Amino acid sequence: MSFDALLTAAPFILLLLIILPMVIQVLTGGPAPTLDHLVEPFMPPHQAVQGTDPFEVFVDRLRLITTYRGQISLYAIPLFIWFSSRLFAGMRTALNHIFDVSGRRTFRGGIIQSYLLGKARDVVMVFVTLGLFVANTAFSAWLQVLELRSQQAVPDFHFFVTTVGRLLALLLAYGFSLSLFFVLYKFASSRPLGWRPALVAASFAAVAFELAKQLFGWYMQNAAAGPGRLSVGYNVGAIILFVLWVWYTALVFLLGGVVAETWKLRALQREQRAMLA
Repeated sequence: MSFDALLTAAPFILLLLIILPMVIQVLTGGPAPTLDHLVEPFMPPHQAVQGTDPFEVFVDRLRLITTYRGQISLYAIPLFIWFSSRLFAGMRTALNHIFDVSGRRTFRGGIIQSYLLGKARDVVMVFVTLGLFVANTAFSAWLQVLELRSQQAVPDFHFFVTTVGRLLALLLAYGFSLSLFFVLYKFASSRPLGWRPALVAASFAAVAFELAKQLFGWYMQNAAAGPGRLSVGYNVGAIILFVLWVWYTALVFLLGGVVAETWKLRALQREQRAMLA
């Protein structure tokens, strides 16, 4: 999953940067979000200082790729969608293992039809996830516009308006993580999952993800900060830290799947006890 996430990052972000400017312009009329606004919610707290930020190498490479998004033709968009579906195929395979779903099940058309149907399912997940990103970004932009207008209308309550805006931004970030994990647990697997175990797993994964961000940020600032502490070289050390963060995020997702499966098994056990009683 970590390998698929690294391969999917560039085409998925390119798709976002192609779609988001049009949506933001229509809904708010404000400027389109930058790459930093898209990537930052998924990063732990880090020092955005050149030469000391472990994620600087990754963000610079993505920024270099996205500078050419204006030259992308319409023929390349389906290709990006196809490659972006690789991560969801990995998630589907992982959840099938956790939920004990046979991956060898084929349809009447054979292996090729089964593969194409699975790929179509992954492409649909790409569009659903893109929709969540667009809705979250548009709502965040709308909150910023509303906060700015409130500060201009009531300047005496600047502190109160700012505090409420920060609280709403935190709730929005957690709600986005919760909705994203819920959609993945609910629909990514080949076996349908009930809304209750999917919601429990999504709540666990969202809290664990936010906690992981804070812990990993503390580690980078105290144990891995500074170029002198990366004995293998700054660039190599930064890549190692970033890959470790992607791996830890994948681990949180898998643990959430285990929580969903455990919740569903315990519900079945309660039903069996009730039937026997």
